[in-house]
Amino acid sequence: LFRSCTVIIGILAGTALPLSRNFVRGKKEEALKERLRELREGIDRYHEVMRRRNPGASDAALYPVKIEDLTQARVLRRIPIDPFLGRPEWGTRSSTDEADAIVTDGRNIFDVRSLATATAFDGTPYSTW
Repeated sequence: LFRSCTVIIGILAGTALPLSRNFVRGKKEEALKERLRELREGIDRYHEVMRRRNPGASDAALYPVKIEDLTQARVLRRIPIDPFLGRPEWGTRSSTDEADAIVTDGRNIFDVRSLATATAFDGTPYSTW
């Protein structure tokens, strides 16, 4: 009886661990989507604020130059943490970059992406979200 209980517990533990890992990974994916949305909305708000303050400026000049500009302009309270990296570091794309550019020219921040190198459940790299 003890042996069969041990086997059953082992089987249950063996299936529970992968399920819990997938659950945690799924929650991190949800958090990444939310934080990317938050950052992109912050960039858009920054752009609108700068447009009102500088009506004659070129469009490229209205985007933040560094990500910290979003908190300094008070469009975000803090820079969110990438849930896969555990720190507030993000890849950026400039408004003057080519659409498929891997490296940015660094003139401004038009978009953000994760620097995580892993792949999502759907097979897409997190860095392409």
